[in-house]
Amino acid sequence: MNKSSENKNKIPPKFLAYYFFLSIIFCYLYYVKIVAPVDWNAPNSINAVATFETSKPYQFRLLVPVLFKLFMSVDTLYGKYIYIAYSVAIVFLTIIIYYKILSSRYFTNNNFMLWISPVILYAMLWNYVILNQSFQYYDFTAIFFFTAGLYFIVNENFIKLLIIFIPGIINKETAVYLIFAYLLYNYRSVLTRQIIVNTLIMVIVFCVWKIFISYLFKSNPGDDFEIGFYENIKIIEKLFTDKVLMKNFFLNFGGLYIFIIILFISGKWKLFREKELLYVNLTVIPYYILGIFVTYITEVRVYTELIPLITTVFLIYLSLNPRLFGYFYINGKNQLG
Repeated sequence: MNKSSENKNKIPPKFLAYYFFLSIIFCYLYYVKIVAPVDWNAPNSINAVATFETSKPYQFRLLVPVLFKLFMSVDTLYGKYIYIAYSVAIVFLTIIIYYKILSSRYFTNNNFMLWISPVILYAMLWNYVILNQSFQYYDFTAIFFFTAGLYFIVNENFIKLLIIFIPGIINKETAVYLIFAYLLYNYRSVLTRQIIVNTLIMVIVFCVWKIFISYLFKSNPGDDFEIGFYENIKIIEKLFTDKVLMKNFFLNFGGLYIFIIILFISGKWKLFREKELLYVNLTVIPYYILGIFVTYITEVRVYTELIPLITTVFLIYLSLNPRLFGYFYINGKNQLG
């Protein structure tokens, strides 16, 4: 984007305060429900990973533990409080970058986007506070890196995407789904030399990191990859007889996925002019397909990377149904009533 676009998307101080306040509230609820009861030194916990001796693949998710290891002297006493302060900062930055995504390419009514951007916290509230029962230190950081990666994809800045991609996979390997997002966004030119080269660069970076980290911790217990396929088969078999599984499955993302299904079944998605801005969010499809094999489908907190994708398609649905939510500016065509 040029400087005039950047200035146009600048966030006023009162909205920065608004985002920061919402981040504090959200992280406080997360702390009370999830973080406070956690044993900070349990196997696979943030402190255990920082010793470099815990089991794979948790040991591979190094970014946050290494950051905290730098402050180990105070972390032993104030670790949970430091983590929540860190979480507030990460959630705050996530809302900001999510606003940048919406205002830079999707919608041109920036004043309205300033208010609506924190809607990303709605799905996070359901998946990490209301339904969630487990703590993983890398979750919010993963959402931030994936959201930032999406920003650079839709604004077509591959160098900055790569810069974000590297710490993203060090934090959690599922940042690799940014490759699918990149290909879906560039569906028209996917077979051109530049897109092929850029894709290969990201694939090579991911493979080199995975091989390196697997070799570095080859003596640690556990497998290099989580395999959830057989457990997922069991989950599907008892899905409609287990109330907890049903709740987690059907209330995932606070039900936002329902609007996405309606968007495509109704055919309204055809009204959205810049198809690449819609298709990039279809990264949910390879995510779910591969997720059958490498994750547990009813553990709601594992859907970190889908949070900005699901939320954006939900907003697209609303924008194409003005009777429900007024008129968005869509690609500079429609006005807010």
